[in-house]
Amino acid sequence: MTMTRKIMWIVVSCLMVLSLVIASCAPKEAAKEVEVGKATVVTAPEEKVAEEKVEEKAGLPGPEVPKYGGKFTVATPTDPTNFDDCRKGTAGAQASTYCYQRNMVENWTRGPAGSGVTDFNSGGGAVEDYMLPQVAESWTTPEPGVWVLKIRQGVHWQRVDSDAGRLMNGRQLTADDVVWSFNRHKNTPTSWLCVSQPKVAAAATIEKTGAWEVTIRTPVEYWTSFLWIIYGAGSQRIHPREVVEKYGSVEDWRNTVGTGPFIFADYVPASLLRFVKNPEYWETNPVGPGKGDQIPYVDEVKELIIPDLSTQQAALRTGKIDGIGGVIREQWEVLMQQCPDLLYTRTLSNQPWIIGMRTNNPALPYYDVRVRQALMLATDFEAIKRDYYKGEAEIDVWPVNKTITGLYKPLEEMPEAVGELFTYNPEKARQLLKDAGYPNGFKTKVIVSGAGAIDELSIFKDMWSKVNVDIEMDVREPGGFFTIAMARRHEEMIYRSMFSTLSIQLFQSGWRGTSSFNSSFVNDPAGSIPLLENIYNEIQTYIFTDTPRAYEAYRSAKSYLLEQAYYIPRPTPYTYTLWWPWLQNFYGQGWGGFSTYIWIDEAMKKSMGY
Repeated sequence: MTMTRKIMWIVVSCLMVLSLVIASCAPKEAAKEVEVGKATVVTAPEEKVAEEKVEEKAGLPGPEVPKYGGKFTVATPTDPTNFDDCRKGTAGAQASTYCYQRNMVENWTRGPAGSGVTDFNSGGGAVEDYMLPQVAESWTTPEPGVWVLKIRQGVHWQRVDSDAGRLMNGRQLTADDVVWSFNRHKNTPTSWLCVSQPKVAAAATIEKTGAWEVTIRTPVEYWTSFLWIIYGAGSQRIHPREVVEKYGSVEDWRNTVGTGPFIFADYVPASLLRFVKNPEYWETNPVGPGKGDQIPYVDEVKELIIPDLSTQQAALRTGKIDGIGGVIREQWEVLMQQCPDLLYTRTLSNQPWIIGMRTNNPALPYYDVRVRQALMLATDFEAIKRDYYKGEAEIDVWPVNKTITGLYKPLEEMPEAVGELFTYNPEKARQLLKDAGYPNGFKTKVIVSGAGAIDELSIFKDMWSKVNVDIEMDVREPGGFFTIAMARRHEEMIYRSMFSTLSIQLFQSGWRGTSSFNSSFVNDPAGSIPLLENIYNEIQTYIFTDTPRAYEAYRSAKSYLLEQAYYIPRPTPYTYTLWWPWLQNFYGQGWGGFSTYIWIDEAMKKSMGY
């Protein structure tokens, strides 16, 4: 599909959606933007609000007043693939976040409800963003790579009405549980920790050093170890020992017994996941208007499994779900025209999409840097931004974009030779291909999955064809694609997204060693590129003792990485998160672990007719 056809299809689709649902929300005057903290939100103009609507809302407490009860409902596009971090070589499902806990989590006190130094919309930007104690009440680091954690007392396993729940019987979590769970992750070959970071897993140790204390030693790769072991990185959730020993795993959702704020109540494949409030949960709100409140506020969290985006948006319009994320501008415009009471925030995700390639195989064209640079020059980044994303995108997005201020170095500060690679020049691309021994171009196979990704890759296919590089799309179903991507089993190229948290920002998963996200096999084996290895070692050495120096080291890698053209990045579009005003203490920060802090104003929802 050409870019022009794709744009026309988007326009037609939006018009179709608008015509189908025009009656669902009465026409209203265009909304206006206001600032709420760091989030831009939209409200209906006051002069156009019907008087009866004002009367209905009269006397309702404002959004800054915490409210208990109600149901929080969102949509998710797919069924979970894994409920146990130690099975299948993948991270546990997002659903696990509601039920299981870790030593540390994202630091909500630094978000919009607290200091506002980060909004968590694009991923955190500093070490401190990932250091809110959870099961670990506090910690000390007497020396680099040594973490002494004081385990919180008064945390109990959930009283779930199941055989697994009765097995745990609501007993208190102990330091022994933390030690056992840690060793399970470390010693299970199929754990996400072992599959994604085998070197870190092999070196790390844990011991109980007090009645409520454990000491974890991570003698290699201090920062990587922190992310994957102390913080957790989608892993290291603390699982119930008795349940695992009886059933072999916690892969069956019915055996879920955690210490978290919600209890896993129901799962209907291709339909929904439902979680209910844990009445004995220990945590209080650490910051904001509800500081000191017992949390969570809502009685229930429901995730509706809705693969189709238009159906998700229809669910939002009709109030069946409370919010939606990842909405592109065209869709946002339609939704705001239909329902101007919606609030929103505009986000630039730090999850770049790239074309990765086997740069480690001398038999393939991409082994030659001139070929990789030719592919950059054959890509019209400005046209993708202008025509496909209507200007609502950024080109300078890899290895991190401008939302990560401490690590980002603008493209304008790069050497001229680097900047030229982002300037469309098919003539120079053809010359570079000729110099590299491909005067007639070549054919390449790119593994891809998903309708949206196929459409985006079609743009590259059309552009590269002008320099005689012929893309053959190898389309895979999502499960098979994920397996190939994580194991890096693509023979030539793959079109995929990179990871969006500090795991890519600081321990360089995209350009070092055997990480699942090193899709171009850069610096693999680790140490094969001395320049990058020196930068890596400097980051690891100073990340906890001289963080600014570690950040500067990271920034210094960018010019080399871009000049070598290890990846062909797709411009990242701005997207929108929209939510109804009855969803409160919410700033667009996402669902999952932050769901404990939000509340639902059921009275407002009713007064608005939903």
